Amino acid sequence: MPLLDRRRFLSHATAATAVAATPRLWAVAPEAGPTFLIQTDKPVAHVPADFTGLSYESSQLAHPSFFSAADNGLIPFFRTLGDSGVLRIGGNMSEFTTWSPTDPTDTADDKGTEGPDPGKRTKRTFTLSPRSIQNLNAFLEATNWKLIYGLNLAGGTAEAAAEEAACVAAVCGPRLLALQFGNEPDLFKHSDDPKDRWKYPEFIAKWNTLEKAVRAKVPDVPLAGPDAAFKEDWVGDFAADTKGKVCLLTSHYYAEGPPTNPDMTIDRLLTDRTKFAANVLSAIEMAKKAGLPYRMSEGNSCYNAGKKGVSDTFAAALWAGDFMAQVAALGGTGVNLHGGGNGLYTPIAGSPESGFSARPDYYGMLFVRPMTGATMLQSELNAQGLNLSAYAVQKQGNVTVLAFNKSPKETTLKVQMPHDRMGKTASIVRLTAPAIDATSGVLLGGSAVASDGSWRPVSDEMIACKHGVLHLTLPAYGAASASFT
Repeated sequence: MPLLDRRRFLSHATAATAVAATPRLWAVAPEAGPTFLIQTDKPVAHVPADFTGLSYESSQLAHPSFFSAADNGLIPFFRTLGDSGVLRIGGNMSEFTTWSPTDPTDTADDKGTEGPDPGKRTKRTFTLSPRSIQNLNAFLEATNWKLIYGLNLAGGTAEAAAEEAACVAAVCGPRLLALQFGNEPDLFKHSDDPKDRWKYPEFIAKWNTLEKAVRAKVPDVPLAGPDAAFKEDWVGDFAADTKGKVCLLTSHYYAEGPPTNPDMTIDRLLTDRTKFAANVLSAIEMAKKAGLPYRMSEGNSCYNAGKKGVSDTFAAALWAGDFMAQVAALGGTGVNLHGGGNGLYTPIAGSPESGFSARPDYYGMLFVRPMTGATMLQSELNAQGLNLSAYAVQKQGNVTVLAFNKSPKETTLKVQMPHDRMGKTASIVRLTAPAIDATSGVLLGGSAVASDGSWRPVSDEMIACKHGVLHLTLPAYGAASASFT
């Protein structure tokens, strides 16, 4: 399949992103509304069943009861997002963890919650032990999710990493998708000169040292990397230098940042595509060239725990759903949105003691759940100058359209596909909120995610299809899915 043309991608910064990895826009009469043409006989990408993912700090495992089979409050939120998925453990705090082969006797701090929350930047050492891993595996079994597990690269030893890796591999077994060494190594700084960041040769040398030690303990354990923050050339270099040693390429993506920058706004979040092309698109291209799958293993709307008035609003829901669909359309195998605690951008907020709740990101992730395990279809979108995105997926013969209106203008999207595939009616599920900057009141299918993690749509909207055409109304700043029956 041909790759997305970079210049065409960049030239439509405020236009739609079509579902195919080679979107094509064509001219129609100005008075015609936006049009979306689906070619059901042309699949472009398979979306893995475990595409959906969440990312948490390694320090959370220092409180073993959080990820455990006993955490009945959190488990339903994971299962509602997907029958399968990938939990990534890593983050900045992975470089401040130490491994103990024996469990601590003091459990006073067992129920703590760690997250990338504003104001929680103090770095202290966190001790992980076999009980943390055993509880984590029980949580994975309860949710039917898989695991990407990060080890301490910059501040740890190869011996400790090997011991920890051996425990994770033995306990989690087939649920372990991959181990990673280090988190955002392109941001590592030398202790004697904080302004001097690691160069790639330093990283790969340390990576090779850990790889050798880990392989000596667990020869066949799956590995991934480089988990870079923004230097996507590290993805290509890493793929070449670790050929035959890794099964997955990973990097991070934060659409905005820092939060102190006044230019980091809702409008920028919903319109800017330059950074996406330079980061995620570039990484996917490198992965395809290397013949390896790619996963965006950590990211969100704005780094440094998010930006108030952006990351905690309905805009983040539209961004999260659209971002995941874009990655899937380009052939990426998964997205892990970072969170935990009560951070501004966390998909799931709360703790076992206070309970959990779904934040805007969560609704965006839930909205695109129909694409997991499905096949992306070739499609063509004419957005008529509006900030629209549309994607078409097919699962078990049924077609679903996912459409995002990120503009302040209501519009009607004319959806077309072969008559024999359209069906007579389409079932509509809408993603809505009182306003684009609303921090509450987000609904999917007219329903909120309950405090017990359950969700069920209450609206029953059906639209008749005529002659292979569906007219799908998209309110300003909203999204809708149409499933054809």
